[in-house]
Amino acid sequence: MTAGGNGLAPLRFSMRDFLNTAFYYRWTAVAALAGTLVLGILLALLVPPSYRAEARLLTLYAGYYNMQIDATGIGGAGGLPGFETGGIVNVESQILSSPELHRAVVQEELGAEADEKTLDRAVRRLESNLSIEKVDTANVIQLSYRDKDPVKAAKVLERLIEHYFRQRAGVFTEGRVGFLVQQRDRIRGQLDKANAQLIAFQRSRDAVDVEAQIASAVALNALLKQRGMENDAALAQDKSTLEKLKVEAAGVPATIELYEDNSEAARAIGTMQLTLLQLQARRADLAARYMAESPFVTQIDDQIADLEKEIEKQKSSVVNAVRRGRNNYYDTVQDRITRLSADVAGQEERKQILDNQIKEAGDHFQSLITTANQLRRLEIDRDLLADSFKGFSREVEQARIQQNQADTSSSSNVRIIQAPAPPTQRSNPPILFLAAALVIGIMIAAIAMLVRTSLRETFLSPEEVERSLALPVLFAPLHSAEPPQMVQELRQALHQMQALRQILAPPEPAAPQRRMPRAELGRMVAAIHNSTPGTDKTSRVVLLLSSRDDDGLDTVAMALIEELERRSTRPVLILDLTQKADLYGSLDEDGLLTWPGETGPAPSWRAAAVGPASSAEAETTFDFHPVENHYIVVGRIKPGARLPSGRQSAYLFDLLRREHDYIVMRVPPVSRSFDGIEAAILADATVLGVRAEATRKPVALQMKAQVIDTGGRIVGVTMTGRRSYIPAYVYRFL
Repeated sequence: MTAGGNGLAPLRFSMRDFLNTAFYYRWTAVAALAGTLVLGILLALLVPPSYRAEARLLTLYAGYYNMQIDATGIGGAGGLPGFETGGIVNVESQILSSPELHRAVVQEELGAEADEKTLDRAVRRLESNLSIEKVDTANVIQLSYRDKDPVKAAKVLERLIEHYFRQRAGVFTEGRVGFLVQQRDRIRGQLDKANAQLIAFQRSRDAVDVEAQIASAVALNALLKQRGMENDAALAQDKSTLEKLKVEAAGVPATIELYEDNSEAARAIGTMQLTLLQLQARRADLAARYMAESPFVTQIDDQIADLEKEIEKQKSSVVNAVRRGRNNYYDTVQDRITRLSADVAGQEERKQILDNQIKEAGDHFQSLITTANQLRRLEIDRDLLADSFKGFSREVEQARIQQNQADTSSSSNVRIIQAPAPPTQRSNPPILFLAAALVIGIMIAAIAMLVRTSLRETFLSPEEVERSLALPVLFAPLHSAEPPQMVQELRQALHQMQALRQILAPPEPAAPQRRMPRAELGRMVAAIHNSTPGTDKTSRVVLLLSSRDDDGLDTVAMALIEELERRSTRPVLILDLTQKADLYGSLDEDGLLTWPGETGPAPSWRAAAVGPASSAEAETTFDFHPVENHYIVVGRIKPGARLPSGRQSAYLFDLLRREHDYIVMRVPPVSRSFDGIEAAILADATVLGVRAEATRKPVALQMKAQVIDTGGRIVGVTMTGRRSYIPAYVYRFL
């Protein structure tokens, strides 16, 4: 029976499902979070303190940058975008990031006797602790340096700024004018040489106006190709026409028959045939009036026969007059063939001439293109040199002006708006490590819970059972939550420490076995009653099936039997196929079995029949014994016996149904025996047993499929060992 047959609605995940999983793996999450927090605390204690000294530099438009603005016209239509969007900050930050500047700072600290390896290591340490940030919108450069000593961090920034101003003055002033003049003169010599090469090349190739010459060559080449294509088309057409005319002329004769005349003979034969028709019509008329042997009919027949002989004689002696003469079509075709042959010969000669002209024009065209490319490369080189000469000339003038400005006082455009000072607070406070450890610990805990949830194949709640098996959970008693394994081991260790005092102490009585709440069995009993709709059965056969011995199904069976006993007017029959007596005790001297728990109404078994005494099949298969103080009969299968099958089993259960309202079958678990699966077809209602945190989902699904394949009717699932993982103070809000 599927979930739809039981009216099971589609289930969705709820907040309680997520909380169940979260609290079930809470110790995993706590362990992951605690481990991460411990690691964060260790890092906070072991990582040395770090201090960060800061300084700020403001860049202004002055000196070199003012010359760039004046030369490019910033503010007008031809402005320089680089300097409008933080170009000054970019240039100055490149100077601050220069490895030579860092090396100079480290060299001053270590001294001139430091070797190259020590110097490189100190430079790398300086660059790793130094931070240079740009604020383009405010033209501000922020400098920061980290070190364990706050005073040292401030001094390093001071030395860096001092060396920066020295190197910057050298970059913008010293030796720039002479270098630019030298470069300008060198470019001018290269420009003169390029102009001379260009003029000599034009003279050697006669390249006065290359563009016009190329255009003329292209037009001539196109015209020749057009003429060639027209000639090829006409040649192909004439050749095709000539071939067809030759084929047709091969079957045309030079002389033909002009006419053939046989009109007089044909006219005579026609007259005789007309007379023959008249005689035949007359003969038909006479044959209609006279006998066939009459002289009138015989005479007409003779005349017809003579006339037919005469017609045949005239046909054999007909003479035709035939005249032959010259075929004018033959002469016309031969004349056209001659003219087409002459045209084809002329077109082939013209084709050869045009091909030679096209080849010559193409060679000339390629030569002009090569000349134009070389000339263009020479012009590009000349133009580049001319642009470089103009640029160097302009830079020479600007460098001279800048040098003059640098010689005057207060010409620098960089101002210190925040001088470096020793910091008083750490840049890596311990709370930062703790906060990072807390965030990372929460993430690791969530991932660990997700991984363990994805690997888990057992059930935690009835909702999971219904989603996985598509069957309703009829009975799922809630047990008290057990402490985690670590807490149990700790308690066991504490108990072992008091072992000496407990040896002499009297043993405590064993705690009574916890009984299942019978008040919660109403849904299961209702499902059992509704298991055979549309039938007249007044007795129900119930099968409780589990996969393992420790699924706790025996406790559920005891509670169910007691509930069915309360609802029944006749004894409840237990068919025990397990051959085990662990559910009830042994027989007493009166032949009664003991039943754990509360006693019943104490029926008089000595006055009632025990089991189906009239059934020999039942007595040969089972040993029936009543239960003391209960309306319960236990039928234990005899050693070596098996439950009948087929018609015998149907007959046996019909006999048992007559004397009992409820028959509960106790079978071995599926993992040990297949008897339970085979007995499912005999039961009106089969209830699967699933133990929380123990029964695997594939095993439960396989057990369900086996029962359905056998033909059994599954009414639902009972879940044992279920615990509440959500604390009461959280559960009350759900």
